[in-house]
Formats: sequence, structure tokens, C-alpha cells
Amino acid sequence: MNRIIRNTSSLLSAHIIGRFASLVITVWLMPRFFTENAQGGYFVAIALTNLIASLTELGMQNPLIREMTLHREQTRHYLGNALLVRLGLSVIAYGLMIVVGISLGYSSIILMMIAYLGLAEIVNSIAQLYRCVFRAHEEMKYEGLTVIVERGIFFLVGAALILRGYDLLNVCQVLLIASGVNLFMSVGFTRYRFTPLRFEPSRKIVTVLMQQALPFAIGNLFNLIYFRVDAIMLSKLSPYGVDANTWYGLPYTIVNAFTIIPGAFMMGAMFPVLSRAYEQERDKLADTYTFGVRWMTITGVPLAVGLATLSHEIAILLFATKSLNTIEKIASALQWLGISGGMIFLTSVVLTVLRAADKRRAFSILMGTTALLNILLNVYLIPRYSHVGAAVAMVVSEAYVLIIGFSYISKYITKLTTTSFIFKTIVISAFMGIVLVLLKGIISVLILIPLAVLFYGGGIYLLGEFQTELE
Repeated sequence: MNRIIRNTSSLLSAHIIGRFASLVITVWLMPRFFTENAQGGYFVAIALTNLIASLTELGMQNPLIREMTLHREQTRHYLGNALLVRLGLSVIAYGLMIVVGISLGYSSIILMMIAYLGLAEIVNSIAQLYRCVFRAHEEMKYEGLTVIVERGIFFLVGAALILRGYDLLNVCQVLLIASGVNLFMSVGFTRYRFTPLRFEPSRKIVTVLMQQALPFAIGNLFNLIYFRVDAIMLSKLSPYGVDANTWYGLPYTIVNAFTIIPGAFMMGAMFPVLSRAYEQERDKLADTYTFGVRWMTITGVPLAVGLATLSHEIAILLFATKSLNTIEKIASALQWLGISGGMIFLTSVVLTVLRAADKRRAFSILMGTTALLNILLNVYLIPRYSHVGAAVAMVVSEAYVLIIGFSYISKYITKLTTTSFIFKTIVISAFMGIVLVLLKGIISVLILIPLAVLFYGGGIYLLGEFQTELE
């Protein structure tokens, strides 16, 4: 368990630094130097390239980690054959990004952003294969180093360009350069710390990976659709056009910064442990699962309550240079996205367990129905409520994953060994929310947030829920 904590800390520390850098660029600098229309185009380009780049992943990442975890002596062969598949898919995906951008009729500047951001996504997808080696060997500190360097370059150079009056296209170019440095470092760490890069093409290895990956590829694509398609639909269905992408993209970026916690904890540190427990140590599976649910509940529920309660105050603090009308638009989306952000902590447990247990069909069905639900909700809500409608659709989609996913896991995979922490977390979070409502008009949000953390943390501690070891 010490290794889980150490790996989580390594990933979390690195991604906190990276997300903070992105927040400064995206949430603080960009709104001050660029119009809402320009930044809205940037958010559209990010969403489109991120969505199509998922085709290069093809569901391969988690099966690759799983196989390398179970067969570490074959690491270089699994890595090399996965790389061959990904390079071919990358060419197809990049061409598709350009074609889709042109087909949707975006402006020339957005198309240029798509070109640079698309290349950055492709480079990162290749680097991700090498990160799979770090995760399979449970040495996430190397991934942490690559993240810090990449985001540091983007922050320092990107911020300098914005302050000197360069446009968003130049910022996209910096992101591409930073991604290249990330790839270079990932290759170097893999070569000198884990395995030589020589390999032999193997139909057997590719077949093993594809048999596991393809069902997950469909599910992963559906998963990304319901996370990213809203931004594309907003640009076309909202009565405010691309401007609505700024009002939605800014609070989305704020909430997304917190998802490094479930990302580092569940998909980073817990996934190899859950995979091993399911395959080789089944008697430990229930305790491992409960440990994950406990910490995602303890951290996710108060986050949802806090962001939803203080959304207006946070928007005023971060976007003071904007008009009151714009601040209200951002705050209204942040209120709903804050709720969905807290729920992501728990749905990350669902997705990680399904992947670790190799439940391909269940994963694909759950993600497919969620994506369909999300698209239908967006089609109905965006023309009527614009960016707020997209945020509401996200909350409903996450609730659906939460209910169906945990029901399936409880019935077919494993059960929680205890549930008392759920009730305790809800009670303390509710009291915290009431205190915030009573004080937010009296005390500055800069003081309220630390007070809320101390209030909630103290309550959870007194109730005996700061458990750091598996039972």
C-alpha cells in the first residue's frame, strides 16, 4: 500500500503543477488578452482534436498496462508492437481532424489551431505508450517528471508570448513543442531505466492486445464523446455560437483541474493493483475496491458541494475583468459542472474496475448508452439553455454512469466491505455546504475555501475515516 501512496503522490504532485500552469494560462491570462470569440475557437479546437485523437488509443492503453504488469519480462515486445499499431492510426486520425474541421465550416484560424493542436495530440498519444511502461512497473515518478517539464515549457513560454502580444496560434505552437519534449524524455527514461527499445514484430502480441483493446476502444471512444462532444455541439447549436464555448470552457477547465486526483489515484496507482487483485489475489479484491471507493467518496463529494455553493464567488474572483453578464454566464455553468466534477471521482472507480476486471462488453455498453444519452440531452438542452444546458447534460450523464456502473460491479465483480463512510461523508459535506451558504456573503471566498477544507477535514478525521491502509 505504501507503493500506491507513493505513486499517487508522484502523479498527483506532477499533475497539480501541470494543471496549475494550464489554469494560469487558460483561466487567468487568456480571458484578459483575447476576445471570447477567439478563446471559444481555442476550446473548440481542443475538444475536436482530443476527441479524434482517441482513435489512436484504440483502447490499447489499459490492456497494455495490464499485460506488462503481468508479464514484465516481455515489456519491450508489448511496447514495440503497440507502437507500430499506434503510428499507423496516428496518420489516419490526423487526416480526420483536418477533414472534420473543414467539413464543419470552421474559420481558417480555428483550422490552423486544429492543425497544431492535432499534431500535439498525436505526439502525446505516442508518448503515452511509454508512460504505460512506467505505470506497469509502478514507477510513476518518471511520468511525473515528463509532465512537469512539458507543462513547465508550456507555462513559461506560452505566458511570455501572451504577455508580449502574440496570438493564440503561437500558443498552440508552443504546446506542440512541449509535447515533443515530453516524447523525447519518455523514450529516454524507458530506454535507460526499464528496457531496450529493440523489439520483434509479433502477430501473437498484437492479437492479444487487440482482443482486449477493441471492445474497450469502442467504450473509450464513447466515453470521450460524452466528455468532448458538448463543446463541438455548443459551437453549432448554441444561439451564441462560439462565444458559448468560452462560457462553458472556462468553468470546465477549472473543474477539470481537480480530476487529476481520481486520474492519479485510480487510473494511475490503483489500476495495476486492481488488475493483479482480480487476476491473482482475488481474496484482496473487495478490500482494494472499497479502499478506492472510500477515498474517491471522501474527496469527491465535498468538492461537488463546495464548487456548486461558491460558483458565483469563484467566478467573480477569477474573472474580475469580465462584464457582470459574462461572469454570471460562467458561474451558472460552473455550478452544474462542479457537481459533475465531484461525481467524476466516483465514476472513475467504476471505469477503472471494469477495465481492470477486463469487462469489455459491459464497459462498451455502459459508455455507449451514456454517450447516446448525453448527445440526446445536448440536442434538446443546448438550443434552449446554451452552455448551461450542456453542463446539465454532463451531470445527468455522470449520474447514469454512477448508478448503472456500481450496480453492475456489485452484482458481477465484487462488493464493498463497508459503506459507513458514504453516510459520514454526505453528512459532513451537507453541514459544510450550509456553513458556506450562511457565510459566503460575509467572508471573502479566499478565506472561506480554507475554512471549508479545515471544517470538512476535521469532521472526517473525528469520524475516523482517514484510513490509509487496506483492511
